Order: sequence, then C-alpha cells, then structure tokens
Amino acid sequence: MRFNLPKAKETPKNYEILPWTEKYRTKYPIEAVKEYLKTENIGLDRTVNHLNFKCGVDRNKCELIKNCLENEIPMVYNNQEVNLVINIPFCLWRCFNCTNVMYDKTKNEDVYPYFFEALLKEIIKTRELIDKKYLIVKNIVFTGNLLSLEEDKIENLFRLLNYTFCDITVEIGSPDFVTEQKLLILKKYNVRRVVFNVLSFNTQTLRHLCRRFEFKELYEAYKFVVGFGFETSFELVVGLLDENQLKLERNLKLACELGASNINLYSGHCKYIEETTKNKQEIIRIRKLWDFANSYMLKNGYKPYFLFCSEIEDGCFENVGYSIPKQENKYFIDKVYDTSTTIGCGTNVESVRIKNKDEKIRLKNTHNISQYIFGIDEIIQKKFDLFS
Repeated sequence: MRFNLPKAKETPKNYEILPWTEKYRTKYPIEAVKEYLKTENIGLDRTVNHLNFKCGVDRNKCELIKNCLENEIPMVYNNQEVNLVINIPFCLWRCFNCTNVMYDKTKNEDVYPYFFEALLKEIIKTRELIDKKYLIVKNIVFTGNLLSLEEDKIENLFRLLNYTFCDITVEIGSPDFVTEQKLLILKKYNVRRVVFNVLSFNTQTLRHLCRRFEFKELYEAYKFVVGFGFETSFELVVGLLDENQLKLERNLKLACELGASNINLYSGHCKYIEETTKNKQEIIRIRKLWDFANSYMLKNGYKPYFLFCSEIEDGCFENVGYSIPKQENKYFIDKVYDTSTTIGCGTNVESVRIKNKDEKIRLKNTHNISQYIFGIDEIIQKKFDLFS
C-alpha cells in the first residue's frame, strides 16, 4: 500500500537571519563542517539535512557546502613546495575600490626605476634562498599589473623566474596595457593563465569605482588574450554599489558566455561594501544577490570548489570560486586555505611559512613604495630569518 505524504510547505526566506550559525560562522565554514561530519559519522548525502535541521544553517548555504565538498580538490602539504607571488604596484590611475596599493605610473616616474631595481634585488635574493633550501616552485603569480612594465623589464623578470614545471598566472588590472608584444613574451615563458580583475562589466559601476575603461575595451583585450591560447579567469564582486539582480545577472551571463575557466565571486573586499555592511537593508540585499549568484552559476555548469567568509561579525558573506569541471586553479585553493608556503616579492605582499596545520608564520612587505625601496635590505633579511 502506498501512502501519499503531503509535501512540506516552503517557509518564506528570512534574509534577516544570519545564514551561517554557531561554529559555522567562521572564515572557513567548510573545515568546521568536515570536522562535524567526521565526528557524527554523517555521509555526504545527508549533509544538507543535518546542517539545516540540527545546526540551523541556512538551507541554501548547506547546499553550497555540499557542492563544495563534492568538488573539493584534496591538497597535500609538501614542505619543499612553495608559491612565489610578485606584486607590481603600478597602473595608469588609482581606482577607488582597489584593495591593493597601486601607484599612478605617470605620476611616479621618478621612483619607478628605483622600485624595479629593488624588486630585482629581492627576487635574486629570494632565488638564492629557494636554491639554498632546495625548494620547488610550483606556482608563480604576478599580482597588481605586470603588463604596466616595459617589454624589456617583463622579460628580465621572467629570465630570473624561469623555473621548470611551475604553473604561471598573470593578473590584469587594466586592459590598456595588453599588447601583442607583451602577450608574446608571456607565451614565450609558458604563462598558463591570465586573471582579469574586472569586478564588474557594468560601465556605470566601473565609473563609480574610478575605473577608466569600459566593457568594450575589456572585451577586445579578452579576445586578444584568448587568441593567444591562455586560460582565463574573472574576478567579480557580488553587491557592488547600486547593482541590482538584473545587473548582477548580466555580469554573470557575460562571464559565463566568454568561457572563462574560473569565475571567482567575492564580497566584502571592496571599500564600498565594507562601509555599508552595518546597514541592515544592505546586508539583506547582498544576501539575496548571493543566493541568486550561487544558483545561476550552478545552472550554467560552473561548480564551486573553494569557499571562505568575510565580514564575520556583521554580515558573514561567502566568497566562492567556481570553475568549469576539471579546470580548477589549485593556486586559488592554496591562497585561500594556506595549504602551501608562499614567498612574496614586491610591495604589499605576504610571505607565509607553513610549518604544519596549526603553525603558520606570516611576514608582510610594506605597502609604501618609498619604504620598500629604502628598506629593501631589511626586507630581504627578514625573509631569510623567516625561513632560517
């Protein structure tokens, strides 16, 4: 005999309730969930119901956690492997939203050559440290704006960093610096991936953020990059300025249709958001947008594979990396979860020495370009002390 049980009524979504509750209201909720599942001996298929009914976590976030666990890439710590991050702090202008400390290249021509000289010195000494400790460089990442440098300077950097079998990523902050000759240099030195830190494709939003390029300029640069055969990634922000769901949908639609292998969605790392997250209506607005963004990415074939939260006390917003299956970027995982030692060169970069899961020692270079130039010997010495 079959019984037709009544369907459970969907309760209206209450966006005022904090979606991450109790011990899951943390920067790394996935780690807490994995510990809970192991302790309670709960299978992945039962994760959503247990977190929702027993732990009080919002059901949409439970689904997100389950999806992340299904697509998780196990990272094995190897104390001989390191990531090398080089930051180039020059651009054509200083954008309002910039979380990095960038300098207007045309207004700092007097210090620009001295910075490059100091950077080369730090990289050379870092290479000596890597050789001395028999370390293996598995990722090299250029943050800031590598393409703001002249072609000969870009080539000089790659000659110093010509490690075998490492994965190289270059971040592009502005399409103005993308030229055929510079992309040929990247291709020559086996750069694999180009990351477009665009934040939004909406021209009005870009204007509010003081970004002086439009979507059509970004699109032309993107086509140029894809034509050279590079993998591509986009970094977008959920909840920027006055962007509503329609504008967010347009951003996500463009990112998906352009075929980027990775699309990272962030919240809380933009100055505008940081200043408004204590506003109740703004918190509710961003939470609604996040639920829409998560469902949209899944429907378009992108899978979440890393997750961390920001603004823990005020809004507790997730930041999620999505990728086309089998094209996940392992460096992003390293960066988010601190699974590998990182050595940073340049201004405003952090070196992280991972001794074990619970012991991580951090050293951050100064963001001030003058302090960096005049204090380069001290910076190098601190780095050697960190790895002594």
